[in-house]
Amino acid sequence: MLGLGILKGLSVTLQHFVETYLSDLKRFPHRYAPQGRAKRLHPTERGIFTLQYPEERLEMFPRFRGALMQLTNPETGIPKCTGCGICARSCPVGVIEVVRASEKKGGKFVPESYTWNLASCLFCGLCVESCPFGALYHTPEYELSTYGRQKGELIYDLDRLLAWGQKYAPDGVPPVEKEK
Repeated sequence: MLGLGILKGLSVTLQHFVETYLSDLKRFPHRYAPQGRAKRLHPTERGIFTLQYPEERLEMFPRFRGALMQLTNPETGIPKCTGCGICARSCPVGVIEVVRASEKKGGKFVPESYTWNLASCLFCGLCVESCPFGALYHTPEYELSTYGRQKGELIYDLDRLLAWGQKYAPDGVPPVEKEK
């Protein structure tokens, strides 16, 4: 019985190996996916399993928990965050620090400083779920590595979070909400 299981496993591996090269022939003149974005296969589809990583990247799912981004109001350009600190209190590790500005901007409070420590973050999403203003959301960013933990390389400030918000949700609506 042991030998039969090994043979079945080897046959499945060989079958996937051959299908990978056969599906690669469909894209023969082009080595990489167009614009460097590879299309995800449906679970029932078979074919190429290897991604040519630096040149090709998979699109992340809309509910992927990547880096945090701060959303802004598109009409006023003011961040939706009011600096209430609910996200910081809901974080089980305490990686978010919020300081509210003393005076209002555009008739509402805004954060004076907002820092997020990526080195200790669990990416649990409790901060996003607890935000009552819809100001905090996850990006599809997954390449967040650095060469070291020194000099605060993994501590992100409000400006960087707002820049990601402008990049991934310029109209102030997260990508998941657009699908609904």
